[in-house]
Amino acid sequence: MTVYAKDPASVVDYSFDWSGWLSGGESISTVSWSLDPAGGSAPTLGSEVGTGSTRGIYVSGGAAGHRYRLSGKIVTDAGRTAERSVTLHIMER
Repeated sequence: MTVYAKDPASVVDYSFDWSGWLSGGESISTVSWSLDPAGGSAPTLGSEVGTGSTRGIYVSGGAAGHRYRLSGKIVTDAGRTAERSVTLHIMER
């Protein structure tokens, strides 16, 4: 799993490109986002970004010294689902 360093004061967008996974003519119907662990001092999920096969979300905050798993799950118009995750390591820069 890819690890990204994120400053607690920054607001950063993280995106996934699903084009290599989607079948010809298939499109993304819905995207959902989650953080683990959630609550407490976890980062905040903001506005979604992207269109077509690349989708992302803005992330702000988080407690320095902690790691969180950011996951994006898609459902396609063909009824297929997939999930991708990255690790966010919150650190003062």
